[in-house]
Amino acid sequence: MANLCWCGQLATCRTSWTMNNPGRRFLGCPNYLDPTTNCNYFMWVDVELPNQWYQRRMYQLHVNLRDAQNELRNAQAELVQVQVQRARIAFFNKMMMLLVVAMFLWFGQYPYQQIPPFPRHCIS
Repeated sequence: MANLCWCGQLATCRTSWTMNNPGRRFLGCPNYLDPTTNCNYFMWVDVELPNQWYQRRMYQLHVNLRDAQNELRNAQAELVQVQVQRARIAFFNKMMMLLVVAMFLWFGQYPYQQIPPFPRHCIS
């Protein structure tokens, strides 16, 4: 049987992550973000945790998981930046090699022309 809120819409199941009700599921009006259409329907799905130790432990586990997810997101963003930097360096290295090859082809076998010997009259 589907639970309808007082608006006549299908109530949505959400999870509370407050300190008093961590991990506890509830049904609520799907329009809860819009104060003009929210009917304030609310019903717990899960029973209350047996004691405060469980509540604190569940809440702390949730906080630890959220922090670990944030650290993972930051590490992933940092990895993307490193990959972009490596791609730029690789591109720069390829361009430098291309420049060296072009200079080699342009100037011949050696990058500089051979300097002719000094005339004998200039040497004392």
